[in-house]
Amino acid sequence: MVDAAVRVSDEILKKYEGVSNATVLGALAKRDYLKVFMSGVHSLAPGRRLVGRAVTLRYLPSRPDLQEYVTRGGHGEGFNETPRWDALEALTPGDVLVADCMGLSMTSTGGDVVFSRILSQKAAGLVTDGGVRDGHKVAQYGYPVYGGGSTPTIGEPNVLPYEVNEPVQCGGVLVWPGDVILGDEDGVVVLPSQLAEEIYEESVHHDEVEAAILWHTQREGISPKFFYPFNEETEKIYDEWKKTQG
Repeated sequence: MVDAAVRVSDEILKKYEGVSNATVLGALAKRDYLKVFMSGVHSLAPGRRLVGRAVTLRYLPSRPDLQEYVTRGGHGEGFNETPRWDALEALTPGDVLVADCMGLSMTSTGGDVVFSRILSQKAAGLVTDGGVRDGHKVAQYGYPVYGGGSTPTIGEPNVLPYEVNEPVQCGGVLVWPGDVILGDEDGVVVLPSQLAEEIYEESVHHDEVEAAILWHTQREGISPKFFYPFNEETEKIYDEWKKTQG
């Protein structure tokens, strides 16, 4: 069962900066979490690692008769109180805005002015399966940005922001508010918040063992195939490698 009260600490988030997404996927797969890698969501700011807690925002398809209702004021009085601003104002350091745009990769979920609020809130970054308007400008803010693509268009003719901090899909993956969002050059992994502490040591150990295998095989000029799946010889190499690490 999901504990809605689970909040992953900043300390745990910091630790995951050094754990590979592939390793986290492997640890989750052992626990039958097989649909946790977002499809069609890519880094728009290469070279930046993303680790943060999900603050979710769900978009709906536009409909003229419901636009005012959905956005709580439409383009008249109350326009500045739309759910998108609610989501941005809810961000704290260590949080990631995760916007569910139904996989509409070229439909904008916001642009450089809107997403400048992520910077001023000192939040961890942005993830959406929609588009990011003026994505190259948003990337200049310095935080990690993941999306379906960069677009010059606005989103409102096609989608409307609807609700905040409820379960959403993004890139075909279920995201629960507070889940840990991990982004690297390969894409985005969703780590259920209640598993973050449980799999950390296991993930670190796996990464270290693979570093040991690489160290040994490159030094000896032999194939890594002898050490997979991990076996007694793998553990011997790992013990040797640990000694070299002080």
